Amino acid sequence: MKYDQNIFKMPESIDKEKYIICTYFCEGYTSDLLTKVGSMAIEQTTGTWAPVPLETPEVRRRHGGKVIAVHEIPCYEFGMPEMEGKERMAVFQIAFPFENMGANLPQVLTSVIGNISMAGKLKLIDIDFPKVFTDGFKGPRFGIEGLREITGVKKRPFIVSMIKPCTGATPENAGKLIRELAMAGIDWIKDDELFSDTDYCTVKDRVKIAADILKDVYERTGKHVIYSPNITDRPDRMLDKAKMCKEMGIPGLMINTLSVGWPSMQMIAENDEIDLPILAHPAFAGAMYESHYSGISSHLVLGKFMRMSGADIVIYPCAYGKVDIQRERYIRIAQALTTDFRGMKRTFPGPAAGVYQGLIPDVAEDLGLDFSISAGAAMHAHPMGAAAGVESLIKAADATAEGIPLEEAAKDCESLKVALDLWGIGVHQDLFDLKK
Repeated sequence: MKYDQNIFKMPESIDKEKYIICTYFCEGYTSDLLTKVGSMAIEQTTGTWAPVPLETPEVRRRHGGKVIAVHEIPCYEFGMPEMEGKERMAVFQIAFPFENMGANLPQVLTSVIGNISMAGKLKLIDIDFPKVFTDGFKGPRFGIEGLREITGVKKRPFIVSMIKPCTGATPENAGKLIRELAMAGIDWIKDDELFSDTDYCTVKDRVKIAADILKDVYERTGKHVIYSPNITDRPDRMLDKAKMCKEMGIPGLMINTLSVGWPSMQMIAENDEIDLPILAHPAFAGAMYESHYSGISSHLVLGKFMRMSGADIVIYPCAYGKVDIQRERYIRIAQALTTDFRGMKRTFPGPAAGVYQGLIPDVAEDLGLDFSISAGAAMHAHPMGAAAGVESLIKAADATAEGIPLEEAAKDCESLKVALDLWGIGVHQDLFDLKK
């Protein structure tokens, strides 16, 4: 295999419309980085640790991974420093033939970060898909523009809340909260990710109550509020629940996407019988992206793969909240959800986890106005009640969209004034016990 010209290529020598190009970071001492990376290209395509009879040069030429870049950091050109006790670092690229896997995300992940995910300090940091691959994905059914049209929210950031407590609520109690939030003008109400299909509160029971409430709220206010029950389950059961929600008049769905897999959400999103917007929750995401040395980058896990697979809103950590994430990473996730991507509709970024009224201008400074705020405590723990929490968040979002300082907006909105007095304006990391 060593330095086989069927494997080691210049970037310009491959047809980028026929290859999936993956960028990796690796760390670890080796006397020959080229050999190490070349072995990974073979391991994930045509061969294994020793040559096998049917792995002919023609098979390797057509189906083998192509090493198109290996960049050591720093880029030593002479005088390799003493490496004892140190580890070499590199960024490298492997191009994988599209015909090996087709427009099949599970098989792509098996190919590009399958066995080598157990190869020590190695992280998949980006994927460049050819158009022939992304043509196999429909993306969001509604997207940002579709959700704005449904709800009538033309400009300001979207406001999302969830049913609390996370577990233990009866269908009747869930219904009371849905009514309170909907009458207050909320845009989207979701189940908590921990709110499952239990004997004491089945999805069917709470959906039945919610459907009647949302109809009544619309007749009273003219506001289309979306409620999304958590249908996360085995894929066949998810499909049944999604169809039930559609039949009962429920306007949205929520899926803990990463615990069931992106293709399970894609199955629901692309089903024309269901035809409902989907909110994707990030539970389990940290197990995939948080390591500096392994896994997959967050803008793929929570951004590109979610959008390709049909999420209309993606909840994920805000850089200013209670969950640690680099500011550049939370912005990069939003860019993956909203920038041009082969004609796919744009997905609402949903910064969450410790977000409150005073942070909305900070997030807008980073992301523009096309984002949703998913608020829990900032709504339910408002001293004047959950409805006042909704009112204050909408007022803060409206003010931000109009370029009005929150202090100014609070002069004629008591609920916003109370929220700002309690939680402040801007980033206050001392609010979050999880960061202490």
